[in-house]
Amino acid sequence: MIRKTKQLLRKIFRSPNAEEHSRPRDSQIQREPFFLFILTPPHSGSTALAQVLNSAYTSMFLQERAEGQWLVPSMCQADRWNPEKKIDWETVRQTWLSRVQFVEELVGRREIVIEKSPPNLVRTKQLFQVFPNHKVIVFNRNPYALCASVLYRMHPASLDSEPKRLAILEKNTNAWIFRSRLLKEHIKHFKPVAFTYEDFCRDPGGRVKEIMAIVPELRGVDITREIKVKDYRPQHIANQNPRQIANLLPSEKKAIAEILNSEEELLRFFGYTSDWQKSVEHGDAGAS
Repeated sequence: MIRKTKQLLRKIFRSPNAEEHSRPRDSQIQREPFFLFILTPPHSGSTALAQVLNSAYTSMFLQERAEGQWLVPSMCQADRWNPEKKIDWETVRQTWLSRVQFVEELVGRREIVIEKSPPNLVRTKQLFQVFPNHKVIVFNRNPYALCASVLYRMHPASLDSEPKRLAILEKNTNAWIFRSRLLKEHIKHFKPVAFTYEDFCRDPGGRVKEIMAIVPELRGVDITREIKVKDYRPQHIANQNPRQIANLLPSEKKAIAEILNSEEELLRFFGYTSDWQKSVEHGDAGAS
């Protein structure tokens, strides 16, 4: 029954009229929902985490990928990572609560909204003020694997020249540094549940228990279920880092390492290393 309900919601969220269910409505939701914010960079594997948590019978997504930014056009524009970007938070609040109301009218009360729009990272202060009833998870991923995921999903090697690929890697490595610094600050300031993609893949049950210790309302999570991420076939939780890092050429790994060399302290904070020839316990950070 729970799985059928989740499948129904996915079908609705994919429909051409899905935006109709997100527009602000006249009637007001009777109860302020509880938000579980996953603060994460894009391409971090957070969809797998969110899918597992959303197996709970108490949870919901605002949108198919758990990214409410796509329900508010002004939030998902090209400048969405600009910390100074002006956001109409009243529209965000009304739109997101309208989606919660629609889902609850359809399938019954949802206790937890799982939300993981990556640009939330640069505007947490406003986000937490607008949705004060919340808990936070911080989630990061090995920079080599993240860059490999971006490069070979968004920029196939057969279509791009080597200089262009190296420029893409430089851009995304610097983005990882910027976002990881924010994550580190959030960990120090908010003391949230914090772990990496690699931690999650190694011990999903342990990580879920850690989350449920601060979010006991998250009931019925099933870590044994197969999950669907992007266009991959449904599969159980598995660390994709070795496979994805193996797609990087030695010259590409060296280019990433040259940028990361000066960020060893930041890397160690998350259990990583800049040395792409070294396999570390927590992150398989540079497994060649």
